[in-house]
Amino acid sequence: MKYYSIPIWDEHLFWLEILQDHAFFVRDHLSVTETEYVQTSQQYINWFNELISMLHTMPRTADHTDVGMISFAKRAWPVAKGYFEFEGKMQALRIDNKVNLNLSPTYLNGTLAENQEYIRILNFLVQGKEPVPLSLEDLMDLWLEDQLGHALLFDDILDPIEIFATQQAEAYISRYQVFIVQNRHLKGYLRFKQPGFARQMEFAYDVGKTTLDMSEFIFNMLLKYKENKVLNKSTLRFLEHHFPETCYFIKKLSFYAPRLREEASKCSLKRPSYY
Repeated sequence: MKYYSIPIWDEHLFWLEILQDHAFFVRDHLSVTETEYVQTSQQYINWFNELISMLHTMPRTADHTDVGMISFAKRAWPVAKGYFEFEGKMQALRIDNKVNLNLSPTYLNGTLAENQEYIRILNFLVQGKEPVPLSLEDLMDLWLEDQLGHALLFDDILDPIEIFATQQAEAYISRYQVFIVQNRHLKGYLRFKQPGFARQMEFAYDVGKTTLDMSEFIFNMLLKYKENKVLNKSTLRFLEHHFPETCYFIKKLSFYAPRLREEASKCSLKRPSYY
């Protein structure tokens, strides 16, 4: 099985939709008094939408050497980079309490890290080169933080009456915090150990299995949300953002943990319902 198993067309669509979601979240969490930043985030929503529409006119089978795909990557790069700079500015202002934005600086660390990964991939694609995959430890650095963030955010959006769901979310928070510590130590072992040793591979599977378990938990909560059976302060877009990111992580992780490949082949990089 080839590592870079996600076709380039799907890779672009995944990242453009994820970054567009991020722009929605910034817009929706800004005070209406922050008119300049609301307008800027809306502009990026529109630009990402234009890129998505443009992508849909291109053949899904085109690879990194295709002239059209290279041209598309060159169109996407400044938008992705510009949005990265915009979110970075929002983070700096939020740290100093100079913007009325109901998102924390650490939340923005996660979205900025994801944006950086798309920019890294685009840096290869604009040259017609196949992107170099992340090492297992770097893949973990990116997506363990993301999954921990999802668990923390889910815990935060629940109404205080939802005690049992809160307890489940907190259990996942604890597990991902442990995984982050374990990954840091496993990276340390690589000073003198070649990557791919048995314990590191078992770690990849443990993380993947927990990620799939948490995704099933959140999916069940999503069903309750759609039936108005769970009290919360979230939106459908915010909840469903979890699933394409989780699928992407599992697909990439499945190279290192072959036992995850069946799940990786079945999951979707698209949102479950509002698409």
